[in-house]
Amino acid sequence: MMMNIQSFLKKYKGLVDVEIAKEMEKRGQEVKELSPHLVPILQAMNELSVGGKRLRAMLTILGYEIARNNSAKPDPEMTSIIKAGVVMEIFHLGLLIQDDFMDRDMERRGVPTLIARYKNEHQGNFISMLAGDYTFGWGIEIMSGLEISPERVKQAMAVWGRYFSRVGYGQTLDGLDIADDSTIMQILELKSGEYSCVLPLLLGATLGGASEELKEKLRLYGMELGWVFQLRDDYLGYEKDMTKKGKRTYATMNGKAKTLNAIAQHTELAKKWGLSLRGSSSQDRILLELVEWLGTREN
Repeated sequence: MMMNIQSFLKKYKGLVDVEIAKEMEKRGQEVKELSPHLVPILQAMNELSVGGKRLRAMLTILGYEIARNNSAKPDPEMTSIIKAGVVMEIFHLGLLIQDDFMDRDMERRGVPTLIARYKNEHQGNFISMLAGDYTFGWGIEIMSGLEISPERVKQAMAVWGRYFSRVGYGQTLDGLDIADDSTIMQILELKSGEYSCVLPLLLGATLGGASEELKEKLRLYGMELGWVFQLRDDYLGYEKDMTKKGKRTYATMNGKAKTLNAIAQHTELAKKWGLSLRGSSSQDRILLELVEWLGTREN
């Protein structure tokens, strides 16, 4: 039976959720042996790790399957690829924690953020920044232990390092609060498009041994998918962001109508690049459905 986006999520999302829970449990035990003062931090991080679309993990797995073009066959490397997807989700957790600190957000996914759990503002600030750093170290450790060709792992870690730096550049520009018409596009490209979509696709594809030509096509598709994802986020967050004095997003700067037009334009470009990949029928279908899902979602 041809796989679609829903069956793809059903196949892998539960496996990713289980591995994230295992990883967070492992890290909780790790800090428990070091100091009781670290335990509440890991408990909070564990609460914040639950839920979400697991988009970045799914794209990592999809990038690998496109590179291998064998999604219908049993693959002994899939356990490692799921762990690579977990790296992306834990990386995302760390960035969200740091983003909450930067934006002074007090709640995420229905639970208090790290900064909201400390009466002492300085403590909440430095703990949030360092907790984010924990996740980056964990990611390096997990990646280095993948049971895949050492050469492919080495290349994948180089991809991860490159985009890790670039999302940091985007966070810096965002924190400087200098967003004008051109800078806001740079921030969206670095903070969301590249790290949310391009990075996981290329990470998975690199672990799968993809050619440079295939990786370039995935990058082009991923960048357009990233625009669709972030612009829809801005559209959905318009009212909330307008209540934050000085909050600059594409939608608050350009209005909801122009944002919808931009989403439509990038949707068509993403579909074009998705079809250029010429994968299996199931992979083509997933790539196209993914664009529609991210561009029309309500949360």
